Amino acid sequence: MKSSKQIYSEYFKEFEISPEEIKALHEALLGMYIDIKTVCDKHNIKCMLSGGTLLGAIRHKGFIPWDDDIDIMMVREEYEKFAKVFPGEFSDKYELVQPLDPGYFNKQPKIFKKGTTLVEIPFAGVHQHDNLFIDVFIIENCPAPGFRRNFRAFRYDFAFKASSACIDYKYPSPVILEKGKTCEEVRKYYKMRRRLGFIFSHLGGMRFYLKKCDKLGRYPKKTGWLAVPSAISYKREILPDKVFTELSQGEFEGLTVTIPADYDQYLTNLYRDYMTIPPENKRETHYASKMVL
Repeated sequence: MKSSKQIYSEYFKEFEISPEEIKALHEALLGMYIDIKTVCDKHNIKCMLSGGTLLGAIRHKGFIPWDDDIDIMMVREEYEKFAKVFPGEFSDKYELVQPLDPGYFNKQPKIFKKGTTLVEIPFAGVHQHDNLFIDVFIIENCPAPGFRRNFRAFRYDFAFKASSACIDYKYPSPVILEKGKTCEEVRKYYKMRRRLGFIFSHLGGMRFYLKKCDKLGRYPKKTGWLAVPSAISYKREILPDKVFTELSQGEFEGLTVTIPADYDQYLTNLYRDYMTIPPENKRETHYASKMVL
């Protein structure tokens, strides 16, 4: 069975974000990030670049040219401070939406920019929170290596996959349904996902699985290890705590930004040979069914 990314790259090319649109996205996202950074600096909140955004800072001193987002991360304590102060600073421009908020179906908080539109293909049927956004990944305590960690990771990832299938069942994407009328592989792919969504919707339901993610993502004990469970998967970003707590400064689009001091360990864990620029056919392609900046 092909992955979602393979399906999109083969059959949804008309929704590929163009280089011109990527450039406009970068400009809009950078403005959002500057506002977020202003709040964090004002309230002494430690907020780091993460994932591909951190890679861009190290390798390109800014955006990866073909990337379409900005990702940031904070340890749980810093995020709790941020969630208290940010809405009061920019309520006219942004909305901070958190897991388990009504009408929101993801595992990490997002900051949405009001007055914009960005509709991702899988969520074209949701009709809520369809604005340009920046992901906020929360760094959590996690169990030490061993069965406890592995079992927790399995349950977390399973719960989120179940909740995602429920979205496809309850809020089917009209873009994917329309493509399925002329493409048998897309039709079968989406039919399978919606059948799973039907089953999981009757074995707990979407909110049930999202609550499981929220509970499993938090771990009460300090073990010397920290994780970003809401990133690609629970175990994808688990590192010694000092990687996330010892900070340094970097450069991103001319701005001085906060990054992990040991960014090499963080990026090697994610990308291996991260300083090598991939060939064009290996670069991630991005899609949107509608975008208005």
